[in-house]
Amino acid sequence: MPINTQYNGYDLAVKKSTRVRDFGEGEFAVKPKGDVYLPVLGSQTAEDYDAYLTRGFIIPAVEPTSLAICGAIMRKPPVFEPVASIDYLLEDFDGEENSSTKFVEGMIKELLYAGSAGYLVEYSDKAIVKQYTKESIINVSDDYIILMQEYQEYDKDDKFVQHTKIEYLELTYDESGNYIQNLWREKENGGKEFGIVDSIMPTNRGVALTSIPFVFSDKLVADPILLHLANVNLDQYRMSTDHRHGLHWTALPTLFLFGDLRDESGNKKQIKVGAGSANHIDDGDARVELLEFTGAGIGSLKAAIDDNIKTMASIGAKMLTDNSGGVRSAETSRIEASSETATLSTIANTVDNTMAEILEILAVWMGAPIPEFAINRDFIDTNLDPQSLLAYLQVFQSGGMSLDSFLSLLVKGELLPKDISALDEADRIETTGNDFNGGIDEEDTPLPVFE
Repeated sequence: MPINTQYNGYDLAVKKSTRVRDFGEGEFAVKPKGDVYLPVLGSQTAEDYDAYLTRGFIIPAVEPTSLAICGAIMRKPPVFEPVASIDYLLEDFDGEENSSTKFVEGMIKELLYAGSAGYLVEYSDKAIVKQYTKESIINVSDDYIILMQEYQEYDKDDKFVQHTKIEYLELTYDESGNYIQNLWREKENGGKEFGIVDSIMPTNRGVALTSIPFVFSDKLVADPILLHLANVNLDQYRMSTDHRHGLHWTALPTLFLFGDLRDESGNKKQIKVGAGSANHIDDGDARVELLEFTGAGIGSLKAAIDDNIKTMASIGAKMLTDNSGGVRSAETSRIEASSETATLSTIANTVDNTMAEILEILAVWMGAPIPEFAINRDFIDTNLDPQSLLAYLQVFQSGGMSLDSFLSLLVKGELLPKDISALDEADRIETTGNDFNGGIDEEDTPLPVFE
């Protein structure tokens, strides 16, 4: 069995993630793939199909939804405070100077676009974490993980030309049960056979590892979270193309002339069309008609496209709908966001669990305590509306709530300045007083007189 053998279901998994990635990127990724996403109409020539293809429009839904979900989760930074020996992770988590926050954002995006990803802990002068997309994980068993990756090779005849080639990194065990890495590349004979060109045994302070330091964020068969949104986006794209194609052929009326349109010499008369023009036809039986489209066909397509837009909005692309229909209470907004919050909680749990496994491997490798990591769970902006603030203030003033509880509500409602905790605010009140005069001594400062 060759090294590039794929696990059962790999092709389908890649097809799903590729669809989401393509529609996330938009028309510059979708349209070049032609009939992969837009079937050729019967009897269309290549030239006709190219014109048909250009008329389609893809409503941006996948990327805005991805940004909205990631933004909701990352609206507050994760709790992550590693000890001094591994505090470099805050600014360089993957060896490519991507911060821990940026790394987590990439982890969330892979869940949205692919459904899962893999993370390999490696060590050179320090332990770092490399992310592998679902597409690059081609085979898995209890004894090995096969990762597909690219490398550059210079052209033998032209040093300015580089060729992108595929290699395979095999994470497996030797005969003694120790973790090793085998690097496979195509053999020089020009065939399609692969051979091992390098083999290493990673160690932890000279001690061989007995397990592969690789973590999956979810099962490889897990669907991308935004797959259903991409499927509806695909249907919208196809119907949009048909709709605009139909408008191209039917939008403008066609002029038909009936009768003898020749002059006395037998030559065809030139007919002028449009405002300010005049024509004289001697034939008393001549007539002119405009042929234009009537019927519900085009309108039905438009209605179906509108339904798709509403469906995409219900799945998660809320920015595609008109939210200006009046003022809604904070409670109504929270109820409408409940399904989204459930998805956000699922993603947050997955990220927390994945990071916990990664940090355990990494900390052991660096000889450091396992740092705490917790991603934000306060997904929705819960700013207190004036009515709620007044109600809480009245409860506090009547003695039904402590100052600490009241200030905690202000912190949660994001009514206090950033980086100011409830304890900080209590100290500030004790220092300056709670009469809201900015700490000014009224005895020394005369009040202004208004006439």
